[in-house]
Amino acid sequence: MDLPEIPGYALKKPLGKGGMAVVYLATQLDNDRTVALKIMAKHLEADPSFGERFLREARICAELSHPNVISIYDVGQHQSYRYMAMECLTGGDLKAKMKKGLKIGDSIDIVKGIAAGLDYAHSKGFIHRDIKPENILFRADGSPVISDFGIARNTDSQTQMTKTGTVIGSPHYMSPEQAEAAPLDSRSDLYSLGIILYELLTGRVPFKGESAISIGIK
Repeated sequence: MDLPEIPGYALKKPLGKGGMAVVYLATQLDNDRTVALKIMAKHLEADPSFGERFLREARICAELSHPNVISIYDVGQHQSYRYMAMECLTGGDLKAKMKKGLKIGDSIDIVKGIAAGLDYAHSKGFIHRDIKPENILFRADGSPVISDFGIARNTDSQTQMTKTGTVIGSPHYMSPEQAEAAPLDSRSDLYSLGIILYELLTGRVPFKGESAISIGIK
């Protein structure tokens, strides 16, 4: 497999792929630190908004220092590759843990950890806007970490990163106001966390539908 070449990093293997980026296991050479290197997908280069969103995620995480928020070590661009080096979390994600099954006490502890991370992010003026099981990762010691601030925004920001009326996020977990593309505050993230708690306790999300619109109506 051909891996991208990023100066200062030795890439080892892909860890995961999303619509916006590929994450690789890598070594940061100057300090021999194992990192997760997130590289923006090349086909998104033509749209400047994706590059700005990618860099915004790095800037937001760089401003946040909390045990339950992922750490960013480095961000940059080499040739056509935009990248950021992040804390490498080896404990999987919450979606995988849900499939295996969790004890109620462990579920409560996870939600408390996520809530602490969100409380801190909100105190700094940031709304995540995409709290869902796939975006909750775990360290080897089992502590939960909020990741993927790709669509987060500052509550004081006047920058419109999405078109008016456009809904972004994950339908099963987004708040009613987010589903309506209405103005949001920190309570929208708490709604999403409430959906996760419901799913942890019951094994299912409370609302299902054939489309994002139908779920939003429910």
